[in-house]
Amino acid sequence: MSEAIEYSQEELTLFDEIKNGRRFEADDEMPEIYRKPLMNLLWMQGDSEYSGALGYMPWIEKAPSVREKVLIAQIVKDEMRHASVIYGLLKELGEDTETHVENSELGYKLEEDEANIGFKRMKDDFRVNIFYYGINYWTDFILFNFLMDRAAGHQLEDTLDSSYLPWKKGIEGIYKEEVMHLAHGDKWVRILSKEPKEKEFLQKRLNLWWPRVMNVFGKSTGKSNEFYMKLGLKKRTNKEIRASFVAEIVELCEECGLTLPEYNEAENLKK
Repeated sequence: MSEAIEYSQEELTLFDEIKNGRRFEADDEMPEIYRKPLMNLLWMQGDSEYSGALGYMPWIEKAPSVREKVLIAQIVKDEMRHASVIYGLLKELGEDTETHVENSELGYKLEEDEANIGFKRMKDDFRVNIFYYGINYWTDFILFNFLMDRAAGHQLEDTLDSSYLPWKKGIEGIYKEEVMHLAHGDKWVRILSKEPKEKEFLQKRLNLWWPRVMNVFGKSTGKSNEFYMKLGLKKRTNKEIRASFVAEIVELCEECGLTLPEYNEAENLKK
């Protein structure tokens, strides 16, 4: 049983105000206890979108057909636009995103193909750590659409009713595009799973990427979960969002004859 969290009177008052409908715009006077968590989430999304776009870019050239090159180019454009939207929100809040992007190594990728760094961070930016891994095969690109874009969609669902109104408005278009990206992954997973050799490799890479994507939801027992929810910046815990994602993936994998490996959060925490 998790230990009860004690909140200050200022926090409790703000929680009640948000519960009763208080919402924030960029030019509103914002308590630091609200501003700091909001900034954490915005920076995490902005850097993840930007790094994701850089990771996808090589696949415009490497994609297996001209049609796919066009589709990948559109996905890259979407992801970079998403980054621009979120960085724009940060600029409105006084952040210097241009200097941050210029000085950060957002294109950095781990060299080891089969690395698993658990929940570790490798650089000083704010990206979700799955974006440290290289997309080394077309199958990896497909699994990124199939897994990570779906995971992002589940996480973005909570932001569609955010207490920070500019974020809520900006997410609406981003969410729709992420759904299109995962549809591309679903289509190709079905294609690859129909050919025995491709399916064998698909299963091998799924085994590799599965713990990586499960880690993006954060720790099930993270103490910030309840705080973000009370601030109206999230609606569900990490554990609840992860469970919704897994239920959807299980059904799709069964349809394609793929097997999900077991995920051990405790083991990933030790890495």
